[in-house]
Amino acid sequence: MSKGITTEQCAEMVCDLDWQKISLALPPNLSTRAKNSSQKYRRFVEAVVWVACNRAFWSELPRAYGPWRSIYVRYMRWFKAGIWTTVDRTLDADSACGTALRSMLDDQLHAQQRRRLRVERKTPASAVRPREDAPLL
Repeated sequence: MSKGITTEQCAEMVCDLDWQKISLALPPNLSTRAKNSSQKYRRFVEAVVWVACNRAFWSELPRAYGPWRSIYVRYMRWFKAGIWTTVDRTLDADSACGTALRSMLDDQLHAQQRRRLRVERKTPASAVRPREDAPLL
């Protein structure tokens, strides 16, 4: 059963112009690696776009992109480092690639906020504020 867009359609979504903008938006160390291993990094971005467009679970990623866990781990590293936010700012608002990534990033940010709120609710007030009878150092 085929779901959403195919790998070929996804490759078309990350056009050469979008890929050029993405590679220039990367931090210097990643930008150099992306230029030297362009196919590898572009394939990674295409995999992320495939997941975003299909609103799929990472485990549903076609094998053509490589091991889904490795791609997910790299995606999360880039997300935590703020790389995806920088990439998002460089892409045109009306590009298919930019729209898909923006949607995925919004979902990720909302999920992160929900987790943070859940943790804050579970944290007892005594753990947040020092007790009044405790000596201050």
